[in-house]
This record gives sequence, C-alpha cells and structure tokens, in this order.
Amino acid sequence: MTNEEFSNSFDTLLNSYNTQAGFGEGSNKQGGIVLDEYEKSYFLTKAQDELVIALYNGRNVSGESFESTEELRRYLSNLVKEVRLQPITNTSGLVIGMGSNSKFFTLPQDLWYITYEAVDIDGARCSALSPMDVYPVTQDDYNKTKRNPFRGANDRRALRLDLSDGVIEIVCKYIVKDYYVRYLRKPNPIVLVNMPNNLTIDGVGKKSECELHEALHQRILERAVTEALQSKITNNNDNK
Repeated sequence: MTNEEFSNSFDTLLNSYNTQAGFGEGSNKQGGIVLDEYEKSYFLTKAQDELVIALYNGRNVSGESFESTEELRRYLSNLVKEVRLQPITNTSGLVIGMGSNSKFFTLPQDLWYITYEAVDIDGARCSALSPMDVYPVTQDDYNKTKRNPFRGANDRRALRLDLSDGVIEIVCKYIVKDYYVRYLRKPNPIVLVNMPNNLTIDGVGKKSECELHEALHQRILERAVTEALQSKITNNNDNK
C-alpha cells in the first residue's frame, strides 16, 4: 500500500467499528473514533514493529520463526544487513575484559536482532580457523562455561558478551582480527505525511513509506486499527 492507501484504508476499517444509529436516533450519529495522520502513523508504526518481532521469534499464528520458511525469509529480507567491524582501540592502556585475547566492538545503531556472527583470526597459522563462529553467552553463564572444553572459547568457537551502549566483548582463544555480523535492522517508521510542529515518529518527521513486503501491509493495517480501538476504549474507561 502507498501512504495514501494506508490512510484511507485505516479510516474505512476504523469507521466500520463506529456505533450505528439506534432506533429513533439521527442517521448521522456516530460513536466513531477520528484520528489524525500523526496518530495513524503512530499506530501503524507500532503494529509494524510488533509484527516484525512476532515473525522473528515465532510468536505468531503459524508459530514459525524467521528463516524457518522461504515465505518468512522473503517477508523480512529487505531488513537484513551485514557489516564487518574492527575492534575498538583501548586508549586507556588498561587490560580489561574477561579473556586475555578479548576484543571489543560497537554494534551498528540500527541493529535489532543478530542472525549470524563470526570472527576472523589474526595470524597466518590460524587462517584455517577463520571464520570462527561466535556464540552469545550471558554474564552469569560465562564463569560456568569458560573452562568447559565444549561450551567455552575453543578452536571452533568464540563467545560474545553483551555490554552497555551497544558494545560487545568477544572472548576467543586466539587474537581476533575483525567481527562479521549479519542482522535484522529496525524497520523505518510509517509516516503518512510530513509532520507539522516538529512532530516525529521514532525520530522521523518526513513522509516515509512502509518498506515491508506488500503481503504484510494488510496485517499491519488490521493490527494498527485494533490497537487504536483498544487505546480508545482504555482511555474512555480511565476517564469515567
């Protein structure tokens, strides 16, 4: 759908829920909900984000997660990005990190979910080990796994620890040269029109089309209208 189609379809579907006039009441009576373009953009963007998350983690009607079927891969394929990162330089001169060969990297700001990750190992004699798969591990579990020859950092795997501000630590048996990550990025918001008065949706105030697969547009629309109705009912109940 184009933005205009999204807006018109939103109004049409929303109006279908309006209270019909009862016997003896004016034919033009409505208990309807009227939303402006900012409000519609908000609910459409919220529905879009929730749908992407549901498709990724399998919490949807089919119960299938991202990459489990060709259909789902096509739905989210234009959100897939990849990047090869270089280690952060430690300017303090202090030895920090969980391992003697720990390297730190700053993840891309638009990264939402990592789908694949690996590291290249420095040194000619280690070239046969590259690329080495990376496995995420929690801070609590690290001490339990670091000495485990099968679950800790070894000749076949490196470990990733998530830190604050989008920084990660890669713990490896060898010196890491770079870090490759393929990921799902956060979709751009659906902004139906150029917003007035410095209004923004997720920081975007300019008109922005839905970039997800056309097959998902109706599902986004229906979810957005449902959430708009639920929000209106909640607000009415709170004001009583």
